[in-house]
Amino acid sequence: MEKKKIRKAFFAFLLSFSVITSYAQIGNIDFLEGGIADGAKLFEAYLSPWANAFGASLNGGWYNTAKPHKLGGFDVTFSVSTTIVPASAKSFDLSEISFQNLSISGTDTEAPTIAGENKDGPTLEYVEDFMGNPITIASFKTPPGSNWGAIPLPMLQAGLGLPLGTDVTVRFIPKIKIPVIDTKVSMWGVGVKHSILQYFPGEKLMPIDLTLQGGYTKLKVSVPIELQPSDYSNFTTYTAADFEDQEVNMEVTAYSINLLISKKLPVVTFYGGVGYSKTQTVIDIVGNYAIPTFDPLISTTEPVYVDSSVDQVPTIDIKNHSGLRLNAGIRLTLGVLTIHGDYTKANYSVYTVGLGISFR
Repeated sequence: MEKKKIRKAFFAFLLSFSVITSYAQIGNIDFLEGGIADGAKLFEAYLSPWANAFGASLNGGWYNTAKPHKLGGFDVTFSVSTTIVPASAKSFDLSEISFQNLSISGTDTEAPTIAGENKDGPTLEYVEDFMGNPITIASFKTPPGSNWGAIPLPMLQAGLGLPLGTDVTVRFIPKIKIPVIDTKVSMWGVGVKHSILQYFPGEKLMPIDLTLQGGYTKLKVSVPIELQPSDYSNFTTYTAADFEDQEVNMEVTAYSINLLISKKLPVVTFYGGVGYSKTQTVIDIVGNYAIPTFDPLISTTEPVYVDSSVDQVPTIDIKNHSGLRLNAGIRLTLGVLTIHGDYTKANYSVYTVGLGISFR
């Protein structure tokens, strides 16, 4: 096997578990049955917890000490950051969404998000009135959750010492395809750490390290989906083949700025930090989609699919998750081998463990 293929296969292995347990959940959707605008609102509310959790995991694993590398020093570290979705994000209230076409059937308005219980939510209906007769255009239950509230994300990164008490860390995964779910993934990120202790008089006598650190990461995921019309008889132009290239493209960005402190002992280093983090997810649902509608010129008793209903869903910009983060961890140094673990307290809390080699 070529080296390039081996490298891609390795990265695919690292990301497969995380992506499969996450975005495979949206492989078959019927959000758009109630119309494009309502479908986009429902999709955003359903997916938001995992989008925010992925962003929080992307902000993990940047450091395991406050001390920057010396000039020319370097490390290579593999880590896994697992974000916990808070209980408040495992369901959402359908009555708080301003639907254009959809209405809630019954009195139950609480629906599971993608991180919630593995059970169907309330029934939503799209009903048109024709001469006093209700015509049901669409009726479906909101999708079940995955019962999965912990999002792990593996990361491989390398750091290099630069002049002036600074080091830089890079993350990069080339665009790869995970065959099991036909999903494409790519990622890149960069982080910088700079010592501020060097600006204090007598800094060499101080028993701690104090630095500023910042990191930015972008993850792209493309997932095929399927929403086919049940009846092609009302189409004059489109056929089944026109609805094959349906896809959800997600771009998750995350950045954090932190003040770090650490204390090194012969084998153990204690480290921690306080900072600010922010995440954002942009979703594009691309392809042709046949949306059921009502056209009395074609049928006065049932929904129809017409050429004009084939459209592209507008971009969904999931609400940013941002806030204060507090971090504490411990690192063991065994020669050039390092083992570390830490916990980040935030609205979406993160646990990180890692293994690396370091030449300081």
